[in-house]
Amino acid sequence: MKNAIITGVIAATILIAGCGKKSSSSSTTPPPAQAGAASSSPVAQPALTAWQQGDKAAAVSSFLAADWSARPLFAAGSTLSLSEAQFKALSDADRQAKSTEMTTQLGSLKQLAAAVAQAGLDAASKGDAPQARKDFTSLKQFGAALESSDYMLIVQLVGKGIEKRGDTELAKIGL
Repeated sequence: MKNAIITGVIAATILIAGCGKKSSSSSTTPPPAQAGAASSSPVAQPALTAWQQGDKAAAVSSFLAADWSARPLFAAGSTLSLSEAQFKALSDADRQAKSTEMTTQLGSLKQLAAAVAQAGLDAASKGDAPQARKDFTSLKQFGAALESSDYMLIVQLVGKGIEKRGDTELAKIGL
C-alpha cells in the first residue's frame, strides 16, 4: 500500500508540474531494442551532463544529435533506468531515497525537453521550418523512447507528455 501511495504522489507531483499537454494526435512507441543491440554508453548522458553543468546550448545540441532508438538511454546505476519491478523490489528506505532522486532527475529531463521545445519554437519563429521539425521530431522520439515498459510508470508518463509536446508542435508547423 505504501508503494502505491508513494508512486501515486510522485506521479501526481510530476504531472501537476506541467508535463502533460493535451494533443489530438497519437503515435506509436517503437519496440525496445534487443539486448545485443544495446550500445555501451547511455544515449541521454551527454545531454544530461551538459544540462546539469549549466551548458544549455551543448545540452540541446547533444539532445538533437542523440539516436533515441539506441539503448541504453540511461546509465545502469541511474534511478531512471529502473523498471517498475526493480523499484518495487527495493526496501522501503531505498524506495524513498530513489523516489526523491527520481523526482530530481525527472525534473532535469523535463527542463531539458522544454529547452529543446523552446529551441524549436525559436527556429519556427525565425522561419527555419527544417530546424524546428528536427527539434520537435527529436523531442517526440525521446518521449517515445521513455515510454518503454523497461522504465518505471512515472518515467513512461513523463515520456508520454514529452512525446505529446513534440506532436503538438509538429502539427503547428504543418508536419
